[in-house]
Amino acid sequence: MIDMKIGQYHLTSDKYEVKVNRMSLDSQGNPVTSYDEKSGINRLLETPLAHCKNVEDTLHWLRGYLIRNAWWQPMKN
Repeated sequence: MIDMKIGQYHLTSDKYEVKVNRMSLDSQGNPVTSYDEKSGINRLLETPLAHCKNVEDTLHWLRGYLIRNAWWQPMKN
């Protein structure tokens, strides 16, 4: 089982697949949570992005996603 955070991306796995979600962040860069009254747990507000069959495919997909969506920003002088 995997539960890994890379920046604003959250990777989790179960027996069959690895899921990639993007966490909502507040203005200070902290994850936004929502309190679930039914279970009494604070849950991350996340948007599902992908379901992959293994970690290697997941990291490959995430790399391509970050490149396509200009995750990095060039330094401004």
